[in-house]
Amino acid sequence: MPPLLIDGAFVCGGGDPRPGGVLVRDGRIEAVAWTPEDRATLRNRACAVVDASGYWLMPGLIDAHAHAYGTLLRGTENALPLELWALYTTLYGRAFDAAALRAAILLGAAERIRTGITGTLDHSPMMQLGAAALAAHEASGLRVAYAPFLHDISDYDLLDLALPEPLKPLVGGPPPLDADAYAGEFATLVQAARSGSGRVSVQLGPNAPQRCTPHAWALWRTLRDRHDVAVHTHLMETRPQASLNVRWPGGLVAEMQRQRLLEGTVTCAHGVWLNDADLETLARHDVTISHNPASNLMLGSGVMRLARCAACGVRVALGNDSANTGGRHDHFATMRLALMLPRRDGGDFAVWPRPAEVFAAATEGGAAALGLKGRLGRIEAGQYADLVLLRAGAAATIAAQPSLDVLVQHGGPEHLDSVMVAGAWVMRSGRITAFDEAAVIREAQAQTMALRERVAPKLPVLLGAMPGMTARFLRSCS
Repeated sequence: MPPLLIDGAFVCGGGDPRPGGVLVRDGRIEAVAWTPEDRATLRNRACAVVDASGYWLMPGLIDAHAHAYGTLLRGTENALPLELWALYTTLYGRAFDAAALRAAILLGAAERIRTGITGTLDHSPMMQLGAAALAAHEASGLRVAYAPFLHDISDYDLLDLALPEPLKPLVGGPPPLDADAYAGEFATLVQAARSGSGRVSVQLGPNAPQRCTPHAWALWRTLRDRHDVAVHTHLMETRPQASLNVRWPGGLVAEMQRQRLLEGTVTCAHGVWLNDADLETLARHDVTISHNPASNLMLGSGVMRLARCAACGVRVALGNDSANTGGRHDHFATMRLALMLPRRDGGDFAVWPRPAEVFAAATEGGAAALGLKGRLGRIEAGQYADLVLLRAGAAATIAAQPSLDVLVQHGGPEHLDSVMVAGAWVMRSGRITAFDEAAVIREAQAQTMALRERVAPKLPVLLGAMPGMTARFLRSCS
């Protein structure tokens, strides 16, 4: 790519934004200049110049925990705790085919691009559709880590919530793990991603450590080491999950350490019910926690202890989770939730997070989750050029000084102008250029209707079983 200079924007390059110029070449930031003289030098090196006066230029936001299929499930059940809600999302999820998954991924990409999200981590239960998922992520223009599930035991077995016989073929747990078959499929996906654009990678995606038997833990270690991949997993999301801690001396996180499951690059989603000893262990292993405040609230899972994560030295990223739990893939809203939730009970205001901290979680923390720590998430020379331009002088954002406080507390998707990934515009002047957005929306509408039609005959079976499942769940929680 010929060198492009983005000049005159308020650049979020460490500390509060200030006017600068950013030279992009071959997918990376080649140089950043602050003085008029240095910016003039960059102009002479550029083949094209974008006058960004009156805009912020910030690193792209990163959605560090998502289930991409969920964009076709908007409006389905979201008023139950995770263990009961999962019955619905599993029923719909098993009705997906390659066309539905592609539509979901590209629809989610359109939403993310329009909210300034340039990267996402897709934790996918659909290993059998992995090839279709990778192709769709490549077509999205986004930077993506695709992490297919690995698990061989269900919550219903773990929590002694026996499924009625009619439900088992519809939403029952995973089949026995065929390690050789899984390893072969995973190797194929890794090779496919590594021969692609370089924007899409594959991670190992254990559903959750407690949803893996020792047989699956052994495969986790083997595939992580054999393919040198990062690992993404759910961890301690709900109170019922926390109740399982007594099964392992010192708890599940201590067992993960003993089993060498915290080695390498690891991101754990949620972490609502982690105690201080857990956090200290995760910090020692440089594990990232993906904080998902919206879905945690929607499912009644609780509120992650963000201040304790900071005190224990745990790196935090931000995630939006599924569209059918967390709602919109809007990281501006997620940043504000992360900023405000620790203040809900007052308490020690000295440890309340600051806007700069949640902004770093949404950018640098997300980069670490993608396995790109030190290579993405900041505006400085050598970083990948995943960048976002948004208006600094709109009615909601005008301020005496265009600070990070203003950006985090008042910025929003409506202020976006342009989005760049790997040095290429995926949205320019409000128009998505990576793909045909209108066609994606039409296809998503069609696939959503087809999906609902496939599920409709099965839904009454689930609805009929829910009173009994709810009663058993409540007894297990008492």
